[in-house]
Amino acid sequence: MQLFEKIFQRNDKFFLLVYYLTLALSLNICTFGAYYFRNKTWSLPENYVEGSILITLIYLALSIVKSGKNNEDRFLQGTTQWFKAEFVFLIQTFLIAILISVIFKITDNYSRIWFFTSFAFSIVIFLFIKVIFDFIYISLIKSNTIQRNILLIGDTESCKNIIEKMPKTTSNSIIKCLIVVNSSNEDAKDFYGVPTFNLEDDFNYILNHHSIGQVWIISSIKTQTYIEQLIDKFLNFSIDCRLVLPESKFKFTEGMDTEAGFDFYNISFSPFYGTSFLIKNIIDKLLSIIFLIITFPIVLIFSIFILIEDGFPIFFKQKRTGWDGRSFNIYKLRSLNNENNDAKDQQVKAGDNRLLVIGKIIRRFSIDELPQFYNVLKGDMSIVGPRPHMTEHTKYYSSEVKNFMQRHKCLPGITGWAQVNGLRGPTEIKGTMDKRFQHDLYYIKNWNLMLDFYILIRTIFVVLFQKVD
Repeated sequence: MQLFEKIFQRNDKFFLLVYYLTLALSLNICTFGAYYFRNKTWSLPENYVEGSILITLIYLALSIVKSGKNNEDRFLQGTTQWFKAEFVFLIQTFLIAILISVIFKITDNYSRIWFFTSFAFSIVIFLFIKVIFDFIYISLIKSNTIQRNILLIGDTESCKNIIEKMPKTTSNSIIKCLIVVNSSNEDAKDFYGVPTFNLEDDFNYILNHHSIGQVWIISSIKTQTYIEQLIDKFLNFSIDCRLVLPESKFKFTEGMDTEAGFDFYNISFSPFYGTSFLIKNIIDKLLSIIFLIITFPIVLIFSIFILIEDGFPIFFKQKRTGWDGRSFNIYKLRSLNNENNDAKDQQVKAGDNRLLVIGKIIRRFSIDELPQFYNVLKGDMSIVGPRPHMTEHTKYYSSEVKNFMQRHKCLPGITGWAQVNGLRGPTEIKGTMDKRFQHDLYYIKNWNLMLDFYILIRTIFVVLFQKVD
């Protein structure tokens, strides 16, 4: 369920997009149903088809114009308030459609009964869809599929203020636990059943045990002295971190969000969410299926060579670090001999005596990476992203490289920005990992679908023409 978790991780915009597209489609169906109700046929004349499309486009246009917080409020508020807002919205849609027909003098092309029946059908169907989507939304939250459990950090008064004011209907309001700073034990007793912790407690345990998806640090007069320390601490985790700014000495102009009357500065936020990430995921799945089919003969041929030279196993499986620091098994064609298994965690270097004869060819053209398209199909990896490291190396570099865990804020990839910029292979030379980390961080902060496409094109040239040391 990681796909759904990440699509919804920042806000509800993707869910609302699906919701309003469903409403627009149902509105179109209602216009057909209204014509059938009067004429007992689903075969609409051309003018009615045009009118149906016009009404749907008007509704979509109004949804875009009134997008953002307005649409979110329309969906998340109670059924009565929603019905009033949607009723007005539909009236606007049909009035604009009628106005356009008057302006272009085509009112005789449409029956007034058709307009009113379409409107009535729409109200009923919209209410039915609202009930279904409410059920889906609540189910996604309860099942933790919309994974945005929040760790709140701040003084007593600020914490209580946010808990009370955050809308209880939004997935963002699931405040799972909190850390109270600069307050007495008596102050921290009553937090509406939300467990509290101290700054001295084990943050790693808190984040994992409560499945925390975001950390909100409240900036106030009482927490000013802790802010920089807390930010530095949480940048060592692959967690989304936000600064809540009711009172702050910090001045921010970019990365600002507003929610429930609070201003947020997004300190560390993964851009891999919503519609763009869904498109990336769909492309990954389609390309991985295509590549698995195309490269199957290559994998089969080299599997036979491995079998002849060194026997089983043909494939190599190893624990690697994935999104949010979660481990997964990566699959590769085996290029090392079966001896020296104790050194399996050591990086392969040029002239490594563990390499099979066929292994040198396999690694030269990155043929060993081909089985990783199966990892992409499973959802453990993406085609483009930071290369996943062995879990032992992640533990080591997380203490050696500042904020190293920030590179795990997306799916790891078969190829990446660092790899197409010459940073392939082992990282034993001092400073190599720092450079690779900076390139990975650049990719995460500047990610878009066109950047993925550019990296894919460059990867082809790197594999074919760049020598691996």
